[in-house]
Amino acid sequence: MESSPRLPACSGMNFDQYVGLRFEEFKRYIAWTSEDDACSPLLLELLQPHFDRIVSDFYQEILNHPAALRVITGGASQIERLKVSLHEWLAEALLAEHNADYLEKKWRIGRKHVDIGLDQIYVNAAFARIRGQLGSVLENLEDLPAAQRELLQRSLNKRLDLELAVVSDSYCKEYQSRQIPVNHARLGQQKRLALLSRDALAGASLDVLYDQAIAYLTESLQADYCELLKYDPERNTFILRSASGWPKPLLGKSLDDLDVGSYFDVMLSSKETIEVDDHDLQTELEYPPLFQQHRIVSSIQVTIRNENEIYGILGVHFKQQRQFQASDHDFLVSLANILSNAIHRKGIENQQRQSEYQLRRLIDRLPAGAVYVVNNMLQVNQAVETMTGYSRDELSSLDAWKKMLVEPEADEASTRSPEPSIGKIQQSEFRIQRADQELRTIAKLKFESAIDEIWLLHDITDSEDQRRQQLQAERLAAIGQMITGIAHESRNALQRIQACTEMLELEFTPDSQEMKLIGRLQQAQDDLQWLFDEVRNYAAPIALETRQIDLIAICRKAWEQTEPLRRDRDAALEITGAEGFTLQGDEFRLIQVFRNLLDNSLAASSDPVRIRAEIEIHEPAGVVITLTDNGPGFDETIARRMLDPFFTTKTKGSGLGMAIASRIVEAHGGTISPVSQPGRGAKFIVSLAAIGNQPH
Repeated sequence: MESSPRLPACSGMNFDQYVGLRFEEFKRYIAWTSEDDACSPLLLELLQPHFDRIVSDFYQEILNHPAALRVITGGASQIERLKVSLHEWLAEALLAEHNADYLEKKWRIGRKHVDIGLDQIYVNAAFARIRGQLGSVLENLEDLPAAQRELLQRSLNKRLDLELAVVSDSYCKEYQSRQIPVNHARLGQQKRLALLSRDALAGASLDVLYDQAIAYLTESLQADYCELLKYDPERNTFILRSASGWPKPLLGKSLDDLDVGSYFDVMLSSKETIEVDDHDLQTELEYPPLFQQHRIVSSIQVTIRNENEIYGILGVHFKQQRQFQASDHDFLVSLANILSNAIHRKGIENQQRQSEYQLRRLIDRLPAGAVYVVNNMLQVNQAVETMTGYSRDELSSLDAWKKMLVEPEADEASTRSPEPSIGKIQQSEFRIQRADQELRTIAKLKFESAIDEIWLLHDITDSEDQRRQQLQAERLAAIGQMITGIAHESRNALQRIQACTEMLELEFTPDSQEMKLIGRLQQAQDDLQWLFDEVRNYAAPIALETRQIDLIAICRKAWEQTEPLRRDRDAALEITGAEGFTLQGDEFRLIQVFRNLLDNSLAASSDPVRIRAEIEIHEPAGVVITLTDNGPGFDETIARRMLDPFFTTKTKGSGLGMAIASRIVEAHGGTISPVSQPGRGAKFIVSLAAIGNQPH
């Protein structure tokens, strides 16, 4: 029956609780997240087809190492059974179903390694080999986007780190429980390995890990000299990155500067530790002059590497002859493996940061606006800042975007399909109000996933204006032709009606019923003539008679002309801003514009009516007049059609008032924009080009 490891005295925990808490601690150290859980099916799908090759390579390598092969006592049949087990282990590691059965199975593996006498160093080496093989498969999947490959590579490393941590923990606890007496030196080494592994998984910098490894080596082996040499592949040399015992001026020096001859070249071709009991007696390696100068007698060194790359050399030296133990080799190789994994992870992280930086630079320089939305937060590129007039800091959230830019209910929500939008590209158009109060029309392409959204924005205001102007010109031409024909045909008829009604007036007394009917007939004739004149005025070209005019005076004169409409009513107009500001304009025409806007406010609002005209100067673009009232306002559908000819919400009227006002403003080089804000009153933004403007 298998024994459980002894727990610390007074721990108050049973074995299952202890294992569970240790495992959760490991997961926190490596920053395991739900994103890693989501990677499981795809990792298994991509890597499982390569299991046969990886497993065959693994056991072929074991055959080349007698120390590892000695634990396989059942010959070829046992190897075949072990291959099946390794297949199952790979699948379980990728699926990462971290339950009680999973933990118990991993702990049994660690105990079994102790039973068969398999040193943990070979387990570490096996993990490194499998990590390299699986990582190589992912790196060669060129069909996957680079970002997704990097995500899967990180998640794969976390799974293997967890597997190794649990098995190592089990091995250490089981091995320690069987040591009688306890090998205190080796126990200290295992503790230091655990500390270094913890810090590496927690993301400590490489310089910190290098210094820790050197400190642990020096303390554990009581060494006179320790060093970590970082390999520089471009110069094919090593650089002293961290050391103890060596003079400080040597730090940062390359081996070319240190005159060590070809000694370290041998390390490049070795995957094992190189032990020298006495440098004076050995003849296979050239004794470096640097070692002679410092009277080094014994050394043990190992290359920090993975399957494909060499990262450096970890070395320990003594001034007196030393007999190295197997635990010394294990400790040195384990430190090298921890550093190798840390360097590999940092390399992947640096590649990811570089890729993210390059992608950000690319997106930031796109001519189109690009917006990334996740968890109600926004990231925008330079084109969006230019398009909106706001900085990316001001557009950092979706709420800020809606509050500062988009008119209520003016986005794609009104046209959104009832079908699910995840994974589909949606197109929409909406209007924004820039920081300088200018209204612009924006086209948006939106791709929405389960966790984020990507928008591509294009300012189509100019093309929309051109299209509208072309359509307007075609409409005006058609209306002009129609009115010309109707006016020609109807002029004689109206004149005959006028003559007949005038003759009838002579036949009846002024207060008779017949005279009232004749009056109604004449009013209908006048209304028809007014309608002809209104349509003809709309279709006719607008010729401006410009001079310097005062906008505040224009607003006041327009308000005076509304006196018949507001007689006996509680109505007031407040005008603010731009005192003494003038610009080139047609006074009669602009009064006509503001009279039309004021008429609409008076007609739509109930007493008391409060209208506000705010005039703001926007140098050098011009001037903006914002007119608001306290009426019911109007929805976006009405706002979009309000400037169209013949569109009206009144029971009476030609529907040309706002269309004519829009043409007059456009003739002044400006725009008039209805803003939808239902329930909060009507709002109109009139922008005029400030050509020739000047203060009094």
